[in-house]
Order: sequence, then C-alpha cells, then structure tokens
Amino acid sequence: MFEHIPSETAEHLHTQVQQFRDRPHPSSPPDDVNALLAIFPRVNTRKNYILDYMVETSTDGVELPIRPFARPADDDSWLPFYEGVVPDRDELVEQLYKYLVYENTPAGAFEYAYFIIEMWSLRVSRYAAEWLESIPIFTENAFDAELAKGRKVNDLRRPEEYAPTARTDEDGSGRVRFLVYTPMGWERIYYLESRITADGYVDQQAGEIVADMGTGLIF
Repeated sequence: MFEHIPSETAEHLHTQVQQFRDRPHPSSPPDDVNALLAIFPRVNTRKNYILDYMVETSTDGVELPIRPFARPADDDSWLPFYEGVVPDRDELVEQLYKYLVYENTPAGAFEYAYFIIEMWSLRVSRYAAEWLESIPIFTENAFDAELAKGRKVNDLRRPEEYAPTARTDEDGSGRVRFLVYTPMGWERIYYLESRITADGYVDQQAGEIVADMGTGLIF
C-alpha cells in the first residue's frame, strides 16, 4: 500500500540537494558523491564501504556520465571491472547497488530513489541532463508556480494530492512516485515512477502526464 511522504520532509530534502548542486567550490571524487549521500539520512553504504566513481571522456573529448561504484573505504586503488562499454544491470548490482542500503520504510524508499537519480546526474553537463533542469514538485504551491511558467497548458489533470508516495515490500523492493516539472524538449509536469528491486537496482521512468505545456527548451 502506498503511503504519502510529508511534503515538508520532501521539500526540505529538495532544498538540501539544491544547496549541494549550487555549492561554490564543487569537490572531487569520492568526496562529492559521499557528501551527496550524507544528505539522505535513510540511505547509506554497507559498513566499511564508500562510494566512488570513474570519469571518462569520449573520443571527441566530451566528459561522459560518471560510472559510480562502491569500494572498501581504506582502498582508493580499487576499481570495478566492466566487460562492456556500458555496464549492464547485473554488473551495476554487483559493483554498486548491493552495497547500498536504505531504511525499509516508504520514507526510506523515497530517499533512496531520489538519491539514485541525483547520483547518476553528478557532474553531467546541464545541456545533456534533463533531470538537472527539472524540478520535483511536492506541494500545490510548487505545482501552480511551475504551471504558471507555461505559455500554454493542454490536458491539465490537477492531482488530488501533491506529496510523493512510496511503498516497500518485505523482500526489500519498493515503489516511489512523485511529480516533476521539466522545461526540456517537451515541457510538461509528469509523475516520475521508480521501481526498486530486491537487489537494490532502481528503474526510473516517466509516467502519467498531468500537464502538457508544449514544446520546451531545446539546446
């Protein structure tokens, strides 16, 4: 059964994440990803492990999205082994997700899903990451503020509740759902749906659209 996460709790977390993004002197790995993790009190790594990541560049010299992994806290020489250019699901579970733990409550699942998308967006150019230009919505006031930015609004389906919802199951899996405004490409307000599997992997997809605002920003 889905439960509502208090809007005040979600808003406070969003404020802390925004402050982290806007810090004047960004830190470097592994300090930055672990500082991000510390914002989420119900999410942690297994004992004696920390998060780290690799940064690679394309043949054109463009910095690619990070490759996060967990490693022993006392061994900064440890690197993961991936067989392909892009890690597959099983490799990500073995190298990252199985070392992450979260409180098995709806609030814990919400924080975990929120942390995962922020972690994967770390150090990604704003011109390449839709999430960094998007805004989570947790209150009716926030919904109305983003709605007012649209030049036109089609097919408005105003939600009955604005707080995020989440649920957890006995096997450690869970589901999380909250509203997101994005101005990128197709400007809209939609539900971000996160499915957490028992091994910690998180699959996130855009769900129901509640406000279609037409063509958005294109870089």
